[in-house]
Amino acid sequence: MSTDASTHDTPTPSDAVVAALDGSHRDDAVIDWAAAEATALGAPLHLVHAVDLGTPLSAYGELLTSPEIVERVEQESTKVVTEARDRVTAAHPDLAVTTALPTGSPSGALLHAAEGARVLVVGSARKNKAECIVLGTTSLSVVAHTPCPVVLVPEDVGTTGDGRVVVGIDGSRNSRLAFRHALDAARVRGHNVTTVTSWNVEVENGVVVTEPGSPEWQTVEQRYREMAERTIAEDRAAHPDIDVTVEVLHGRAADSLVKIAEGADLLLVGSRGRGGFRGLLLGSVTQRVLALATCPVAVLHQQS
Repeated sequence: MSTDASTHDTPTPSDAVVAALDGSHRDDAVIDWAAAEATALGAPLHLVHAVDLGTPLSAYGELLTSPEIVERVEQESTKVVTEARDRVTAAHPDLAVTTALPTGSPSGALLHAAEGARVLVVGSARKNKAECIVLGTTSLSVVAHTPCPVVLVPEDVGTTGDGRVVVGIDGSRNSRLAFRHALDAARVRGHNVTTVTSWNVEVENGVVVTEPGSPEWQTVEQRYREMAERTIAEDRAAHPDIDVTVEVLHGRAADSLVKIAEGADLLLVGSRGRGGFRGLLLGSVTQRVLALATCPVAVLHQQS
């Protein structure tokens, strides 16, 4: 399929998968994952690389208004999206691909590009395998504020995992909505969803439950399992083609999610923001998951 070679502020196609590029080595993982997702969904792919004309001043020590520097930045930025487009079309020749080089802050440009998108895909950095993912300010801002789902792709992840989609269930309305999203995601993957429910400190019969396998421990686990089963029951019954596994773990919610999601295709978490740009819009569980997860993580924003 022919591609749009425009390198300016091309509008995002409706319901597209948007891939955010920063010109670094991390782009390869973002490009490959986003292209595979767009192909699976039958959606167009939109490659976006924001041109921040404030960069030359610090990078080259020259005036921001220098035409030579502006031209140099534009040439390098054009190269970023052109090479990304070529990489996609080589692997997915029938995929509809558009590109855009909006000017301004990367965060603002990506938020604008994500309007009407199905999903926005951004990258994350890893210092080494022993350390957690490090989010840049652009990725953190975009994850916090973008209304559509945002998928954070670690730089050393493949395009697919073991076929599972993992989602946290806490009995809330939003966790039920997240489960529905997980079912949709599973349809284009391995048709396997694993729900994760965790508990930490509980009191049973007047004492703190601390002994694994004790009657009190089993009672608490059973109560949480029944809660999870109730939360997903209706949607689970409506999708008998999806294999659902319910996991109940003792420990911190984020750590439980990360543990179960190791090697998965996708991990879904929710944000608990109030909307707008006031205050911190990502809850502590979401932040910790983003810091520790080794598989792609989709952040779903709280529904009103």
